[in-house]
Amino acid sequence: MTVLSRFDRGYKDSVAARAGMWLELFRSTVELLIIVDPVGTIPFLLSLTSDLDERERAAVVDRTVMVSAALLVLFSLAGDLLLMLFGVRFESFLLAGGSLLVLLAIRILFQGGEGWGRSTGSVGAFPLAFPLIAGPGALTSAMISIKTLGMLYLIPVTLVMLVTWAVLRANSWFMRVLGRQGADAIARIMAVFIAAIGFEYAITGLRASVL
Repeated sequence: MTVLSRFDRGYKDSVAARAGMWLELFRSTVELLIIVDPVGTIPFLLSLTSDLDERERAAVVDRTVMVSAALLVLFSLAGDLLLMLFGVRFESFLLAGGSLLVLLAIRILFQGGEGWGRSTGSVGAFPLAFPLIAGPGALTSAMISIKTLGMLYLIPVTLVMLVTWAVLRANSWFMRVLGRQGADAIARIMAVFIAAIGFEYAITGLRASVL
């Protein structure tokens, strides 16, 4: 093999590796965006903050996104350590996370944005940040993606959190365009995709546990 052919092969391998990395970044970003579903979260935000003015609601959005981002970063960086401390296998966490994601999707599919309670001082942390935005599906996705992307996974987290913050901050505009029923319909439609992702996680965890 000549020097030129070795260089050509190495260049092609390098291009393929970079293409694979960008593809994985895109996949992780889209998957996390589907799970977080910022537009579908708007009905829940309005239901939980119905007695707050615009300034107070904006503060809730800021707190929600900060808590969500912190949870995603924590689980992506220290998820394996947390599992080890509690003696939980990753396969078990995958099965549990996927199952909870399916249950959450069923809850959203049948009840939409109703029945999540009224606004409280901690509404930004629960249930908006957890389990609606940084719920079991998003946390499981973070722990999976960090294994393939490494620290680059912070890019999808940052992009999705910025999109989520912008969408939730523009909740009044989205409600004028979509209406409460339209936003609620989007939440229910996205719940189907969330359930599918949850089933994939659960099946993967169950298969890994059995084999």
